[in-house]
Amino acid sequence: MIVSELLDERFRANHELLVAACDRLQAALDARTATDAQVKRLATIKELLVPVTATDVDADGNVVQVQRPRQFLTVDPDGKGRAVEVLGDLEHAKNVAVLVPGMGNSLDTFRGQSDRGGLIRDEAGPQDTAVVVWLDYDSPQGLLQAASKKAAIEGGPRLAECLTELDELKDPNADVTVVAHSYGTDVAGQAVIKGGARPTRLVMTGSPGIEKHIDEAADFVQPPTRLFTERAPGDYVSYSEWHGPDPANFPDAIRMATADPRGEDPVSVHWHNEYYRPNSEALRNIGRVVRGDLEHITTTSTGRGAETELAWAVPLNVAAHLASTAYDEVTSLDRGAAVAYDGVVAPGGPPQGSGAAGPRRAKMVERSGRAEGRRR
Repeated sequence: MIVSELLDERFRANHELLVAACDRLQAALDARTATDAQVKRLATIKELLVPVTATDVDADGNVVQVQRPRQFLTVDPDGKGRAVEVLGDLEHAKNVAVLVPGMGNSLDTFRGQSDRGGLIRDEAGPQDTAVVVWLDYDSPQGLLQAASKKAAIEGGPRLAECLTELDELKDPNADVTVVAHSYGTDVAGQAVIKGGARPTRLVMTGSPGIEKHIDEAADFVQPPTRLFTERAPGDYVSYSEWHGPDPANFPDAIRMATADPRGEDPVSVHWHNEYYRPNSEALRNIGRVVRGDLEHITTTSTGRGAETELAWAVPLNVAAHLASTAYDEVTSLDRGAAVAYDGVVAPGGPPQGSGAAGPRRAKMVERSGRAEGRRR
């Protein structure tokens, strides 16, 4: 079966799955047995079934606009729900971006993520770009769940499997860029660490960290993958470093600017959820990475001190400290339980010389040795 037929079959099957779920929920509503959650899910599914406008070529070679169903590679209408949607022509795109959302997401919030994927595609160049909006993991709901790495450890290999599948569905010469936000950066990190994923480029925005022992890109990203990061002023999630050192501080990552360095950017980007604002330097840089326009990326090296020299600096730092403290308290509840490190389960934490502490100590010794050698 050729790729176009395989994609059409997948899209059609998932469309039919949504239609069946809609009919089932509508019947419950008509019978007045639907719960509030079912009523909300019915509205979500109806929105997912609304056709979108796309361009096509007619028999005479003219470019025309047509209405077609949305393109889902995967969809699960039950529970919190999951979905993997394709925006654009995956088979022929020169560039493919995979968007990995963070915490607080479900099928009922998927529209916002799909819209974000559309913004990335528009910025990168819609004619040559396809975006895969990937919500195929149990996104944490709230701080308590987000403090745990469980969803990332389980979701990372699923993301890696999706990237492997995309290699069979896309143009062989198309570059793949994973664009991950917030908790999604931990999922993407696990896809690389646990799943062996090797996207061409990896973008992390507003990251709470990957692992406690990872503090440079070389710790987890292997060639040909290159790491690009963004941290906006006031991003308390990055400052709190819940899951490890902030990738925006990695010395071998490319730290992209979120504001026009010439001071001509009319759209300001602050806090945690503004990286994808239209006409912002943050989104422009993401678009440049996706289409491979790396020469025009703007960079920054601002530190937390400079980023918080604002009126809200004091409450921001207090909030980041409280968030970090809350994370430490939540994770301490599990210290007596069995914890898995690289597939090995050890009671109460990693075995001596491994896990978080061992590699970091070894790495520090290695760096110290290299530095000593240079001094000699």
